Amino acid sequence: GIIYYFTYYLWRAQGRRTPTGGGYGSRFVAWVILGICYATYAAAWDILMDWSLMRRHAKYPLLRSDLIYTSYVPLYYFAIISNIVIRFEFLMYIPEHGINYVIRTFIAAMLEMLRRWQWNFYRLENEHVGNMDQYRVTREVPLPYSFDASHDSDGGDEDDDLDARLSISSRSWRRRNPRTPLVEPVEDSH
Repeated sequence: GIIYYFTYYLWRAQGRRTPTGGGYGSRFVAWVILGICYATYAAAWDILMDWSLMRRHAKYPLLRSDLIYTSYVPLYYFAIISNIVIRFEFLMYIPEHGINYVIRTFIAAMLEMLRRWQWNFYRLENEHVGNMDQYRVTREVPLPYSFDASHDSDGGDEDDDLDARLSISSRSWRRRNPRTPLVEPVEDSH
C-alpha cells in the first residue's frame, strides 16, 4: 500500500503525463500495476479474512454458515461486489478529460467512506460470530469470591463492611485451599 501511494505521488508530481507530452510514462505504468495488485490483495483480504465470506459449503452460497442478519442476505452480496469495485476506484483518476479532478476526488472520498462503513459493519459481525463460536460471549463475569446474604450490612460503618468483605474473601480462599493455613504460625523465641 505504501509503495502504491508513493508511485501515485510520483505520477502526480510528474504532471500526469510524460515530460515530452506523448503517452503515459513508466511512473504511470508502475502506479497502475501496483494499484491493481494492491486493490486485488486488499479486496481479497477484506472478504476472506476480515468478513470470513466466500465459504464453499456454507448455508448461503459464497457467504458463511452463520449470519446474524439472515433477512438481509442480498446486502452481503452487494457488500462483496461494492467492496471490490470501490477498491478499484483509483482507475477513475486516469482519464485526462471528463469530470473535474476535484469532483472525482470528492466522489472517491464518498465511495471510500461507504466502503469503510461496510467493512466496519461486516467485520464487527464476523468478530461477534467468532466470539460466539469460541464461547467467549458470556453474560456472567466470574468473581474470585462468593457472596453470602447474611453478611449484607444495612448501615454499619466502613470497618464493619471491610470486616465482612475480608471474612467472605477468607472463606472463599479457605474453600479453594483447605490444607494451607491462613496465618503463619508464630514461633516462640524464648
